[in-house]
Amino acid sequence: MSTYLLTWSPKKWRWRDLASRIGEIRKRGFCVADWSCGNNKSIEQGDRVFLLRQGEEPRGIVGAGRAESDSYEEVHWREEKAKVGRTTMYVAVRWETLLNPETESIFPREWLNEGALSSINWNTQISGITIHPAAAEELEERWADFLDERGRGFSLFKGPRRTNRTGGR
Repeated sequence: MSTYLLTWSPKKWRWRDLASRIGEIRKRGFCVADWSCGNNKSIEQGDRVFLLRQGEEPRGIVGAGRAESDSYEEVHWREEKAKVGRTTMYVAVRWETLLNPETESIFPREWLNEGALSSINWNTQISGITIHPAAAEELEERWADFLDERGRGFSLFKGPRRTNRTGGR
């Protein structure tokens, strides 16, 4: 199995149902959603994927899961490109973890500059790049440690974050 990096930029696309997707994961243990993988035609069902939030702070890893489908071509997600007939590749992802960067700590972008992870272009503007095996192994370990620490009250926020019962601030 291969490992891939999917990207999300809130400047380009506001994720309006992120909170409900996270709620679905909490209830069922996963949620399935299609995600753009750029021009990557190599993603296969079962491959590992990580989701990197780019652009606006906080930036970093906000999700992980497995490809629920092989990559497939469909109308582009950006309206202006779809109007002129452009297409892009997508993959159905079975997300096992999604984090809301507005209300909880995420795996910081800075941590991706260390060890084998430093060999990956984390500033890519293209979704669907390959994470080579040594970096993928290190990312898996660090991601698991990060999630474990979050469960013990770890937070990157300087002060307590107040949330209401619906998950907002």
